[in-house]
Amino acid sequence: MISRTVFEQEHNCSLESSPERLNQLKEELTAIPWRVAAPSWVIPAGLVENCIALENVFPEVALLFFETQSCLAYTEDELPGWLAELHLDYHVHLPLDLEKYSEEERVQAVLGLARKSAFLSPRRFVLHPPGSPECLKACLEAWAGAGLDPRLLVLENVHGHNLMDYAELCMAWDVGFCLDLGHMLAYNQEFLLEELDEHSIRMLHLNAPGPKGRHLPLTALSAQGKDLLGKLLEKAQPDTLVTLEVFEEQGLLDSVTVLHDIV
Repeated sequence: MISRTVFEQEHNCSLESSPERLNQLKEELTAIPWRVAAPSWVIPAGLVENCIALENVFPEVALLFFETQSCLAYTEDELPGWLAELHLDYHVHLPLDLEKYSEEERVQAVLGLARKSAFLSPRRFVLHPPGSPECLKACLEAWAGAGLDPRLLVLENVHGHNLMDYAELCMAWDVGFCLDLGHMLAYNQEFLLEELDEHSIRMLHLNAPGPKGRHLPLTALSAQGKDLLGKLLEKAQPDTLVTLEVFEEQGLLDSVTVLHDIV
């Protein structure tokens, strides 16, 4: 495993923004009444470079384990032990491609990635609905059977799935929900805000919807989007985690400012 010192000598691990802009950002983050996380893809580099760049700026990073096989294959060079020593908390976004695998393969992939990231003590695991309530139940049974706390899981709203189909099961297992603002706007899912109990909404993904599923900064929100953002924040609890799912630096920083100015 390469040391942090050597890694930083060999890789670009810095945000491009000026120290003055980053200081302003830190002040804005401090004034926002929720913990705000950034994704592990902000600068055009790997997960480790992004975590180093975001350290001492954001309190938490969402580890984007978007592809099942490549993330299961991570080595100690790609997930070095010293990531746990950074001044960061972490949560994990589980893969986007789970539906192409069998039910058993999905379950084993989720458990495998939980084991692989365990040394970082993730505070949450974001899961897209895995095909059916029956598949989610199998996943939850395996998760609990492995000694993992189901309350760490949050189910995200995505295209083609109605979270309400999973609500009874999630309530029984005390699994929370992650509401993605961009998805709500793009897929006409505003109804979720009224149907889900506010205490079950444990994470927000904030972004504006863009073409072909792109996540745009909050500066791109329409009037309807700004209104829905305000309603989401009204539902947010003190321990709700807010993740700015914007995958480029300027848009991410601008989104912090938008969020700060709204609250």
